Amino acid sequence: MKRIAIVLALMVLCSMVNAQAVVHSQDDPNFSMKCKTGQYLKYTITSNESPYTVTINGIKGDTENIKKIEIPATVHYRNNDYAVTTINRNAFSDISTLTSVTIPQTVKEIKAEAFKGCSALKTIKIGGTIEHCGENAFAGTAITKPMYTGNNLVYYPSNMAEYKVNEGTEAILEYAFGNCTEMTSITIPASVKTIYITSFDKCNKLANIVVADGNRTYDSRNDCNAIVLSAENKIVRGCSNSTIPNGITSIGRNAFANIPLQKIDISNTVATIEDSAFYNCELTSITIPESVTKIGASAFIRNKKLAVVNFNAINCKPMDNKYPAFEHCMALISVNFGEKVKIVPAFSFMKCEELRYATLSNSITEIGDKAFFECKMLSYLELPNSVEKIGLQAFYDSGISEPVHSEHLFAYFPPDYAEEYAIPEGITKIAQRAFHYAGHIKSISLPNSVKEIEPFAFSECYDIESITMSNTIEKIGHRAFMYCTKLKTITLPNTLKDIDDEAFMGCETMENIIIPNSVTEINSKVFLGSGLKTITLPQSITKISETAFVECPKLKTINIPKGTMSQFKGMLNSEYHSKLKEK
Repeated sequence: MKRIAIVLALMVLCSMVNAQAVVHSQDDPNFSMKCKTGQYLKYTITSNESPYTVTINGIKGDTENIKKIEIPATVHYRNNDYAVTTINRNAFSDISTLTSVTIPQTVKEIKAEAFKGCSALKTIKIGGTIEHCGENAFAGTAITKPMYTGNNLVYYPSNMAEYKVNEGTEAILEYAFGNCTEMTSITIPASVKTIYITSFDKCNKLANIVVADGNRTYDSRNDCNAIVLSAENKIVRGCSNSTIPNGITSIGRNAFANIPLQKIDISNTVATIEDSAFYNCELTSITIPESVTKIGASAFIRNKKLAVVNFNAINCKPMDNKYPAFEHCMALISVNFGEKVKIVPAFSFMKCEELRYATLSNSITEIGDKAFFECKMLSYLELPNSVEKIGLQAFYDSGISEPVHSEHLFAYFPPDYAEEYAIPEGITKIAQRAFHYAGHIKSISLPNSVKEIEPFAFSECYDIESITMSNTIEKIGHRAFMYCTKLKTITLPNTLKDIDDEAFMGCETMENIIIPNSVTEINSKVFLGSGLKTITLPQSITKISETAFVECPKLKTINIPKGTMSQFKGMLNSEYHSKLKEK
């Protein structure tokens, strides 16, 4: 009888549990629990250790005719009490009959569109303080009054033109004014300590911004019509009438994003323009002052009316490669570099497909990687003599149709320019990738002024058959002639001191080469995958990399000077000893 009683008791207990919760497998973080207003609410465990927490995901089952929802502060599940801390994205969206919601003090975050489209929702009772609120969390509801929790402004529903934030407000949460598309004026009281990047998202008609005197965190100095983070001298939110006063050192992320800003002067104290700072504005021209050292990702992207950029930044760091600063500026046709500019930053004007004119000043010493990459309408560029360094693919896939060079530096050869070409006298250096992938070039002559061939200079010139080297060459860079698959012979001068790694990698038809007496080392994989049959080495060689001749299956003879057999056997792996031949 006792056993039967115990079984019956367990059955009753299980039925009670099942009446309150829908139980899932032991490892499943999702479960449902009945709340006071009768609905089964869906939860996901976010912490299975103390403090135990869950996110609420919405209602399980039919949502028709639901008028009230009371979210519990805690739910008891699997012997633990879980605090409800977050209302998830779209958790209660589009419940058209919902009129009232009670949110407990444990909830600190309401995610995007949580109550979006609840067209009858007028009353929200919040027991605690909401610290974060997502985009459109209350869009399309019937809420008519500003929503506060503690001293945090969570949501402002009105589309009035002017608004003064209540004195005593300490934080304006994310997207608090996200639906105020007609707002033109805002006043921030002295009490506000926290404003987020997205607090005024979509307030694109703002023309007047005032921060009250006495605010210890923010200001709108010099009537600048902007919100300035005082301690950092950073503009965090601007408007169509903003000015940037002296003393400002940073323009914050998204500060002017989507604002119909037509003109602005950036003061010469600004050092940083952060990501998307001027995203999708209506600027027609912009001057980057000398003081700027960093321009962030997508800083000026989609300024469809921007035609001219005057770039005066003296030492600006490389820009973002993945999200170029001026990408999709479809009206940008001219870039002018100031007389003090030293570096054209890497990636600075890449993918500016309509750019036609780039005026380089005589102060520029370096053009960074991909600076004019895919500038398809840029047909000509005059390179000043001050330029000493050209970055990787600086002009790659641009519209430049004539060779680019200064008096001493050869920078770029258009892929389809000619089959034969003589590099001008006076050139001392062939820049990295200058002839890279020049598909039609068959013959090149180097003048006696050339001293250095930089890495990748002639790489992947698949049709090149003949290179007339100068008698002044001192260095051949890394992969300088990589995959010149039709290059049969090359005469190296006695001035050559250094042949870098993989310099002749993949030169399949190169059968013979003579290394001059001026060279002392054969570096790693110099002839990797080449067609070498014979190589002649001088007595000056003191070191040969063990991978120097790797994957050279046709190599049969290594000519060396008489009396040096032991010298070269000491430098070469035994597999090459039988190929050594004294001459």
